[in-house]
Amino acid sequence: MSRIVSGKLKSILSGIFLCVFLFPSFANTQDLIIDHWVWAGQTLDDKNHQEQKFLENCQIFKITCRAGEVRVLVRSWGHQTSHKSIPHQSPRYFQDTEKLILTYRMENRINVREISAFINRDINIWKRAGRHIIGIEIDYDSPSSKLDVYRAWLIDLKKKIPADISVRITGLPTWFEDNRSDAKKLAAVVSEVSLMFYRQKQTPITDHLLDAIKKVNNIRYGFLCNDDRWHRLLKEQKKYGTFRMAIFITAECHVNREPAPS
Repeated sequence: MSRIVSGKLKSILSGIFLCVFLFPSFANTQDLIIDHWVWAGQTLDDKNHQEQKFLENCQIFKITCRAGEVRVLVRSWGHQTSHKSIPHQSPRYFQDTEKLILTYRMENRINVREISAFINRDINIWKRAGRHIIGIEIDYDSPSSKLDVYRAWLIDLKKKIPADISVRITGLPTWFEDNRSDAKKLAAVVSEVSLMFYRQKQTPITDHLLDAIKKVNNIRYGFLCNDDRWHRLLKEQKKYGTFRMAIFITAECHVNREPAPS
């Protein structure tokens, strides 16, 4: 199966981040929910094209697949621009039938009042355009030693955005390796944590990590392209119970590049 995944998937999917969420087996079949990150420079047409290819090829894996949510990079703050906001995707590129999650990428933590103002304005703009916004996602690589500060920041942020908008985050596996207690507390205040294994072999999956996250029920496991390490997590399903997994598939995959959300 690993040869099929690394060969077939790499050849049939390109140009869009496909996030494939694997849930427990039902009636001896696997149910895959296909989510997407539409990152800077990508389009909904890219997403629709690649999604259709994936759905058509699910029989290769003998699994049941269905389309899920769309995560859209709306705004980012980088090192070079300091605290200046860089806008990305616009609602005009998306359909009113899509369930959308607005993603915000930060190199450094932005003041809660400032980012919440942007988020609320963006939510209003997208909703007025007729788009179905169900949540936001914060993409920030907090140091493991400052997870408690990040948790307090997220709690404050949640108070400043509409109650019907869920808050999700991307995360680092090292959080659970280095600071298990605060990582679990952090996960408890958000709807979902997508752990990014995008550095491939540079981010090992250890028994210590698996033990740390086995009772955290809102985690997804993110892998880049044809990284075969997700097969190990698949084998852990019976051992650890329910888990969900994401695979980011792009046209090019390089260890030293980071084309996927971090």
